[in-house]
Amino acid sequence: MVLQKTVDKQGTPNHSNLARVFVALRETHQLTKKRLCFQLGLSRPTIDKAIEKLLSCGLAKRDGCGPSAGGRRAVFYALNMQAGSIIGCDLELPELNLVISGLDGIPITARSITLSDDCIADPRRTFGLMNVNAVEMIEELESGADKLIGLGLGVPAFLGENTISISGQSLPQWARVPAQSILEQLLNIPVSVENDVNCMAMTEHYEANHGDKVMGYIALRKGLKGSIRMGASILLDGKVFHGGNGNAALLQSAYVDRSELETIRQNDPCATLGSRQVVAVLVDRLVAPLIHMVRLLDPNRLVIDASILKQGEKFFIHEIRERLNAELGSGFSCRIEMSNVEDRSLNCAKGAALHALHQLFNQPVELIERLAGSAS
Repeated sequence: MVLQKTVDKQGTPNHSNLARVFVALRETHQLTKKRLCFQLGLSRPTIDKAIEKLLSCGLAKRDGCGPSAGGRRAVFYALNMQAGSIIGCDLELPELNLVISGLDGIPITARSITLSDDCIADPRRTFGLMNVNAVEMIEELESGADKLIGLGLGVPAFLGENTISISGQSLPQWARVPAQSILEQLLNIPVSVENDVNCMAMTEHYEANHGDKVMGYIALRKGLKGSIRMGASILLDGKVFHGGNGNAALLQSAYVDRSELETIRQNDPCATLGSRQVVAVLVDRLVAPLIHMVRLLDPNRLVIDASILKQGEKFFIHEIRERLNAELGSGFSCRIEMSNVEDRSLNCAKGAALHALHQLFNQPVELIERLAGSAS
């Protein structure tokens, strides 16, 4: 379907009206034609045309009726969340986690694989494997491969000028990699790339919807060769704050190398990842940058995902709270809520899919073209 740039009686391009109705159905979930007229300020004939077009392309559906007031009951319309599929990828080297979601961001299927050292050593080979798995997953669904409309990638990297750079002495080949263009060439769909902790924070907002004006998100994740890295994200009114260059809130110094962990285990063979000795090192490494983040951004809430510490997570969060209170002192009068993560399962991959959906819905006319094309 090609959206014609014609004009209705109100002088508004029809393709623009179609996009407005499409976005309104996504944001409000269930609407009558009367409510759409009121909400969008459009005439009933314009709404009728838009709904008819969306229904004929399979992008909208009738979704029940309202209560009877003695006459014909009003029909509810909703977006068809299965009209297209989005894939979210979490490149947590050496793990690769993938989820496929509908237009509502709710996962339909998931897959996790461990990348070989040879694969990690070659970014293009890694993305090739990502492409193969994405296509296999789509083909396993009843909807078919033509429903894939976009991919989101969450990656522990510095973002800049359409490239990603993953730090690490063993990863020189991951400097300034054009991940987006490589994947778009492989899959022939729009690709969006986001920092992994930002993706995790988006999933938290989607699942828990804390409603905070400023939310900080802290995540502990496994690095290559047994290291532990710590990252952060800031959400302002539910949206990621990227800063001027896309790398706001990165905790570059919050990193514990494998050699440090091995030294602890040499001194205490019974020490585990969640033991107090390891937690103490992690807290020491995190507190200084976290103090700066709290003082500069004054968050209402800090959400902490330290699930890799297993039984040590509660102690870690307790120690962070105690150190923050001690360092900030009584002069910092604002109260900060501290929460556990609402959803821990593949939350980076889920957030990557949500990020990709957000990018696509920011260009609704192009998205409708793509969805209508896959439906024809």
